[in-house]
Amino acid sequence: MDIQRAVQIAKREWENIRLSLCMCGDIGEFDSINHIDGSSNIVSETLPLIRNLIEMENKLSTYGYFTQEAAYVFTYLASRAGERLGLSYKLAQSFGRGYSWIRTGWFNLENVEKRHLIKQIIFFKLFFPLGRDFIGWDFNSHAAKAKLKAIVYKFAAWQSNPDSYIQDIREFREQLEPLWYGLSLALNLNEEFSEFIPS
Repeated sequence: MDIQRAVQIAKREWENIRLSLCMCGDIGEFDSINHIDGSSNIVSETLPLIRNLIEMENKLSTYGYFTQEAAYVFTYLASRAGERLGLSYKLAQSFGRGYSWIRTGWFNLENVEKRHLIKQIIFFKLFFPLGRDFIGWDFNSHAAKAKLKAIVYKFAAWQSNPDSYIQDIREFREQLEPLWYGLSLALNLNEEFSEFIPS
């Protein structure tokens, strides 16, 4: 496995994420020591990242970022970026999954947690309020940066005031229910949307 190649790809994508989040705060440099260990002592979490980075790169010329591997990479990297912006581990995971979804167009079904699925749907609706085509957006566009700033602010508000999350679910309910219904069919979930709204 070409670890150096994986590190270079990760650094490139981290810089793109960093650029897109520059209005939210600085996420700093990519730390390959903590994410991709260059020694022979590779941790088990790192192996899937390395494999997905290489596969994503190999498929890039044919599929662009619309691949399962790219979805994994962006979920991983954007989750770490969310943590660096002050989000808790769980909220950063939801943030990373939402970021990956809007960036790649691929909804990552791996290890989906139902209670965080709605956060991802809200992320999507905040970024694409009109449901526009979302493939190929520009990391450096002012519109993308401003939307991401609003989303990070929303996630930070949920973290500091969990009641605001319930209020947002109620506010966005009409827009969220159709997305929830489609995803619940794809994920074979039996819960109704209303089960996530406390009375």
